[in-house]
Amino acid sequence: MIVIGALLLVTIIVLIVNYFNYQHQVVVADERARLMVTADYLDMRFDTRLVGLSLLAAHSDMRSLQPERVQPNLMAAAKALHVVNVALYDYNGNLISECWPVSSQSKPQFSQTDFKREFRSVLLGSLHVSDRMIDKNVEDAYVSLQVPVLDEEQVIAVLVAYIPISDISLAVLRQDMPERQYIFVLDGNRQFIHHPYLKEVFPESPLLKQQLNSLFLNRTGIIDINSPLDGSNKLLIYTDLINAHWRVATAIPKDVLYIRVLRKAIDDATSFLWLAVCFGLLYGVWRQARCHEREREQLRLERMICVNQLAAGIAHEIRNPLTSIKGFIQLMARHGDRPVSLEHLEIIISEIGRIDNLISEFQMLSRPLKEPLVEKINVYKLVNDVLLLMEGQFHNKNIAFPPQLPLIGGCVLGDADQLKQVFINLVKNALEATPVGGNVILAANCQQDMIAVTVENDGDGIEPEIIEKLGTPFFTTKANGTGLGLSVCYSIVQNHGGKIIISSLTGRKTVFTVLLPVAADEGVSMNK
Repeated sequence: MIVIGALLLVTIIVLIVNYFNYQHQVVVADERARLMVTADYLDMRFDTRLVGLSLLAAHSDMRSLQPERVQPNLMAAAKALHVVNVALYDYNGNLISECWPVSSQSKPQFSQTDFKREFRSVLLGSLHVSDRMIDKNVEDAYVSLQVPVLDEEQVIAVLVAYIPISDISLAVLRQDMPERQYIFVLDGNRQFIHHPYLKEVFPESPLLKQQLNSLFLNRTGIIDINSPLDGSNKLLIYTDLINAHWRVATAIPKDVLYIRVLRKAIDDATSFLWLAVCFGLLYGVWRQARCHEREREQLRLERMICVNQLAAGIAHEIRNPLTSIKGFIQLMARHGDRPVSLEHLEIIISEIGRIDNLISEFQMLSRPLKEPLVEKINVYKLVNDVLLLMEGQFHNKNIAFPPQLPLIGGCVLGDADQLKQVFINLVKNALEATPVGGNVILAANCQQDMIAVTVENDGDGIEPEIIEKLGTPFFTTKANGTGLGLSVCYSIVQNHGGKIIISSLTGRKTVFTVLLPVAADEGVSMNK
């Protein structure tokens, strides 16, 4: 037991750990999806401007490298692309022409050495997005979009558009972020393009650059760092930009991440708890009903055992003296030399016959019913035959004769004589309980895999506490009854795999329903 308990405890711990790991992955996946939205938006902004610059670079005026022809095109491009400056440089880095829609904007200047270094990939014919460039302070920092100007597949100049990093920050900040969580953008030189605390982290310290370098060396997309700003442990989730050698990352404090995982776990646990409570209630109701049913069956069985013992004793004690008495009375009746009242003899013989019938009923109850002679029976036809047998009793009480049941379907496997005894008893009881001129209604239908035959009368009804006792031997509400007939009916129906259900409205009506299993092939045909 200790080993089983330990294994169960280990299994539960493993399941809990795996569940929290799964929820951790779900939270990380949600944040990655949020980050991808920002990265795709930045790529789209770069794409549109790079495509616009490429179209401009393909214009014949740009290939002429003549300032008077280039200048109008640069002005139109600066306004259309919403950039602070568009400039054209020749292959050696000499400025040919530029356009500054805002005259107060600082104008970057490149030496030929800086030009060759910064535009190296562009001079080879590629589109390029530069790293962060600073003229005076970090608020005025910018990046450049660089497109080659080709003449017969030869690079003859470079077209450059300048974008302030504040424009990139606005693109990042368009997406709302949870509290204490933020997105930052790094260029290829491990410098911040966007950061909510850019002034505090500028200039980037060597230690910070060393930490940020792991974003470029790590390929998993997730790293843990200790933030130099507040000293807290954070999880960095990052992705690349297509048009630039940059990283876009979101920083989540570890405690915030764990709280979000715990909230998801609590939500799932609450749903699971409610589901468990519902199933528990359903199971409790079902189990209580089963227990109640078993108790009733056990009580009925105990009563039957008592009756069996009593019936066997009565039969043993009365049968022998009854035979002697009956024989003596018959002998007296054959000799007329003694004055014997014939009327008294008839009464004695009648009473003896009634006692004999009672003993026969006791014996029937004391021994198990014989095994039913199994055959296919049309229950509807059997009920119709019973009605024909009792038609006279209907007329005697001025009760409308029920219509015949349809003969289509309604087949069961069982003993026709025993089932006929059941229906005769039920119809007879219904007639006795119905006042003169009342109604006795018979109906039949198929309920799933059972055939239901109902016998309804509009008598005085039966109290609920009496219904509980019906079918118990010797319990009866009739003045001259024994309760054995209905008890035998219960036994017959149970031996056929069915049951009898009684429902009643006090003072109005009583309904006896006999449920019998449908024959296998009959069940298929009736469901079609």
